[in-house]
Amino acid sequence: MMRLDRARSPFFEHSDAALFLARDASGEPVGRIAAIRFNRHLEVYDDDIGFFGFFECIDDESVSRRLFATVVEWLRGQGLKRVRGPASFTINEEIGLLIENFDEPPTMLTTWNPPYYRRLVELAGFTKVEDLLARELAFADLDVRYLERLAKAGERNGQVTIRPANLAKLETEVEILMKIYAEAWSENWGAVPISHDEFQKLAGDLKPFLLPEYTLIAEYEGVPVGICVAVPDINVALKACGGRLGPLGLLRFLLARRRIDLIRGVVMGVLKAHRNKGIDSAFCSRIAKALMGSRYKRIEFSWMLESNFRVHRVLERTGAKVTKRWRIYEREL
Repeated sequence: MMRLDRARSPFFEHSDAALFLARDASGEPVGRIAAIRFNRHLEVYDDDIGFFGFFECIDDESVSRRLFATVVEWLRGQGLKRVRGPASFTINEEIGLLIENFDEPPTMLTTWNPPYYRRLVELAGFTKVEDLLARELAFADLDVRYLERLAKAGERNGQVTIRPANLAKLETEVEILMKIYAEAWSENWGAVPISHDEFQKLAGDLKPFLLPEYTLIAEYEGVPVGICVAVPDINVALKACGGRLGPLGLLRFLLARRRIDLIRGVVMGVLKAHRNKGIDSAFCSRIAKALMGSRYKRIEFSWMLESNFRVHRVLERTGAKVTKRWRIYEREL
């Protein structure tokens, strides 16, 4: 709710959105959607694109068409010419419509939706603009010899060191993480720099679940040049609470945390000037070694652009298989 609150959400410090709720004749809610003017995207691309997000709807085309028509009307009033989504609110947050593998629950900070959402979105005139992929690797299937080769590749440059983030001084480390995140992904499709306040809030939300052995910073001659963050899939424990964090819900949460066997690789990036120095390999080796001796049995790498062939090649060599696909759609207003 804080995220949607104009007075408390960092998003509304630089951008705008309108939130709409659809009700049936009896007053029951049957759908929702947000029309989004993401000013930071417009500053970077100057492409007159707005966004839709937070889309939920019953399986009824008449409802979904009304929701999308309302978004189109609002974005036209903002002087925009195209609409893209779903993005809730930005590319740095939950994004994409799930179009494959609906039987697996979503990992933390990724989206899930019923299969019929794709039909409703496409009937409203939206077409694919980009796909996002998740890959998963079971540690039992990991080739130890490949891991050893990764370790050697990561060690070949003696000027590069990998260290765990100091979570006791997270505010200081956040400055490093944010700077590298902004620079390393600046050339990716749709990339938009995240604001300082938004990054601080995200880091604060994740802090209880961050583990130093999976929150890594690469340094070249003492200067930070890369980051790698993996987070336990806390959704497993949140689901056990039934959405209620009272005393009983908290107890269920703590008990369910012990059942978490999957960790999500949220982000890995290296500054352009320091790529091809074995830093990616060093990150993979360090994370894999830590995980193989832990209670975690699987890792999901998500999300990655379908067009990011360099990353997919590295993960394919580890044996990581594509397990989920999210789609970003677009249409003219």
